Amino acid sequence: MLENILLGIDAIISVGIILAVLMQSGKAGAGSTFGGSEGSFMGKGNDKDTILSKVTLILGILFAIVTTILAKLNM
Repeated sequence: MLENILLGIDAIISVGIILAVLMQSGKAGAGSTFGGSEGSFMGKGNDKDTILSKVTLILGILFAIVTTILAKLNM
């Protein structure tokens, strides 16, 4: 029962990650994603790409946590 709930949550998170990545403009260089000079990732800024980058990061962390819990349950 718990595994099915976690699988559903995992699927929803993965769709969210896909949508968040596809909605980003792609204009920023790879360096700005990791805190480079082209943009501020974790600093100030409320433009669409900054918000989507934060959402992508949060969803990625949640995906990793849920997937790890699922792997531990299936051992």
